[in-house]
Amino acid sequence: MGRTPLPKDEALQPLNVKVPSEDLYFVQEVLKPALGVSYNAEAVREVLVQLRTCFRLPKYVVDVLEAEMKARKLNILGYVQELLLRRYEEIRDTTAGEAKTRAGKGR
Repeated sequence: MGRTPLPKDEALQPLNVKVPSEDLYFVQEVLKPALGVSYNAEAVREVLVQLRTCFRLPKYVVDVLEAEMKARKLNILGYVQELLLRRYEEIRDTTAGEAKTRAGKGR
């Protein structure tokens, strides 16, 4: 995945944040390697850009998703959480259905 280029016409603004050690560990040991970046700031910047741009989806897709978020009174984090929960339920139901099918064949 390509990195978001830094804006040429806009100076970067400082953002100093204190985080618990488990969050710092996550940035250093999970995010940085997963995103292929060298610095904590790059990893955090990439996450912020992804959230701000709805994961760089096309504008027509973002417009539809933002309308749904607004209608459901959800922010981006609540929306992603709900989508992940729905996906989990789909996987769980599929796995349970496959287990029942295998159990039925064993008879």
